[in-house]
Amino acid sequence: MMDQVSDISVDSLVDIVSAAALVVGVWFAVVQLRQSNNQRKDHAAVDIVRTVQTQEVRRAVRLVFTLPENADPALISENKDMLDAALAVDSACEMWGSMVFEGVVDHKLLDRMVGGWIRGTWTRLHLWVEQERITAGSVNVGEWWQWIYELLEADPDTGKQTGAHEAYRGVQRKK
Repeated sequence: MMDQVSDISVDSLVDIVSAAALVVGVWFAVVQLRQSNNQRKDHAAVDIVRTVQTQEVRRAVRLVFTLPENADPALISENKDMLDAALAVDSACEMWGSMVFEGVVDHKLLDRMVGGWIRGTWTRLHLWVEQERITAGSVNVGEWWQWIYELLEADPDTGKQTGAHEAYRGVQRKK
């Protein structure tokens, strides 16, 4: 009788240890998968931002920054170079807004990388975008650009108030 009890206890103990090992193994795999996905997502985000952040877009932003805030849409529409610049900026900002919405790029990461461009170009070109919506008869013109601008304004990265050099002094990169 005692041998039966110890056999059952040993068998039960082996089952419990096996189940626990399985649970720990699955938990470890899930943690590793999440870490891998987060790293891959971070790399994808940087690649996407860099893909759109071309020399053409840099030049376009530079030209748009010569405009005053709330620029008259005619300043853009009647100047081929400015119109080309506005269209290049619109394409980039639409892409960035969509990528944030889809969860491919974190909005605070985007804010750290190109938030100043998004804000500065929107404040100068938003009247032109609104005019383009009327002209095209479509609310979709510049929709993701406006959306990302409003999100960045409502929930900016910490460094936008004082500058990254102040806000992140002594702070190590997130892991």
